[in-house]
Amino acid sequence: MFAYLEGLHDQWLREVRGALVPACEAGAGIWLRWWAIDYLETGFQRRFDREQRAVLSLEPQLTAAQTRHLWAAGELMRQLLQSLGHRVGLCQQGEQFSAFGLTLMKALEYWCQQVEETLGRLPWGDVPPESRALFETITYDEAIQGG
Repeated sequence: MFAYLEGLHDQWLREVRGALVPACEAGAGIWLRWWAIDYLETGFQRRFDREQRAVLSLEPQLTAAQTRHLWAAGELMRQLLQSLGHRVGLCQQGEQFSAFGLTLMKALEYWCQQVEETLGRLPWGDVPPESRALFETITYDEAIQGG
């Protein structure tokens, strides 16, 4: 699964950097930061939820230590995303937004690394059909595709 996950994550990290990096730059305006926050609360959140559901579907095939590492990485992401709703006016505070954006980027990189290291050794053929279906729809976004 490593090649599949690596490709999936490379694409996702590029997409997230494309939304966050311009919004974190010194001259970024309120609307650019607002757009980045909107992306994080909508499309990014939906994609993370789908990936986490797919990853957790393989829990029976993982060791307790692997499950703990994935739980911790996922919980970090979940806490950061939930904190967005409590950060009133974040789009108006450039330095705070930049710090948050950097933290979220590092957390996402850590999540991707943990998923690749933990699940990458599993042969695709050993992934149960139900889990395989979840992995195959990670990038599918009903809101964008009209589903």
